Amino acid sequence: MKILLVEDEPLIALTLVDMLEELGHRPLEALNGDQALTLFGEHDDIDLVITDVGLPDISGHNLAETMRSGSPALPIIFATGHTGQGPQPITPEPPTAHLGKPFQVAELQSTIDRLMAVARKG
Repeated sequence: MKILLVEDEPLIALTLVDMLEELGHRPLEALNGDQALTLFGEHDDIDLVITDVGLPDISGHNLAETMRSGSPALPIIFATGHTGQGPQPITPEPPTAHLGKPFQVAELQSTIDRLMAVARKG
């Protein structure tokens, strides 16, 4: 699966790219919203976006809104360092999940699997 990863912290981005590759995915990496929008425009086969909520140039939520203006059913995982909220349910329309950082490989794959199952039903 081709996944656009948007994370402004280079070490976290590198770790997440490694995790996604280990899981058999094909990640594209963007360090900010501008890079993410450029990659999103260049690749029409992105299956899923994982974005940090607190990016330096745009919020992850505003980035998602911009991307979904042309692809309303685009599945998006919002990754945030603000934990303590507990597990949140997957939102089906549009397909959305939240994942608290840090997270383990199994938790990432489980969230991807659950989100994509909901997206396929939608």
